[in-house]
Amino acid sequence: MIRIVITGAESSGKSQLTQHLGNFLHIPYALEYARYYLETNGPEYDLELLLKMSRLHLDYQQKNVPIAAPLGFFDTDLLNYKIWAEEVFGHCPAEISSRIKEESEHRYLLCKPDLPWEPDPLRENPVDFQRLYQRHRSEIICLNRPYEEVGGFGQERNMNAEIALQRLLKIERPYK
Repeated sequence: MIRIVITGAESSGKSQLTQHLGNFLHIPYALEYARYYLETNGPEYDLELLLKMSRLHLDYQQKNVPIAAPLGFFDTDLLNYKIWAEEVFGHCPAEISSRIKEESEHRYLLCKPDLPWEPDPLRENPVDFQRLYQRHRSEIICLNRPYEEVGGFGQERNMNAEIALQRLLKIERPYK
């Protein structure tokens, strides 16, 4: 089974691309669980709650993308939780770090930070797009996982994601 993770900094179009690719290709997908949780329960959180959300995130993904599905899309994965924990709290819980290693079937579409910032009560970092994008890229490379980068606006971004997905599913080497 292969899981394509749409990842990147805040406000980089991850959710839109996840929905587009899932609907366009009729492949199951799971949107970002943390957004759902925080919208339902309020925006306040601490490290313990972030860890709880990471566990619920995994359950949510399995519910929406069955294990038996040969291909599925995830709007973020535990890598996002790792970066989030390190950015906000200065370190990542060992449970998240160790579980990331178990996600070896993940391949990544990394969203470039080329979309305009859209204010949102749950977004925390309106100025560090490029730095956070590079953090995601570096983490993916350190994990030695396949990835492709996606940029552009509107339909162009969707088409670029479709092309990147074709390349990603044919990649032999883990990264460029």
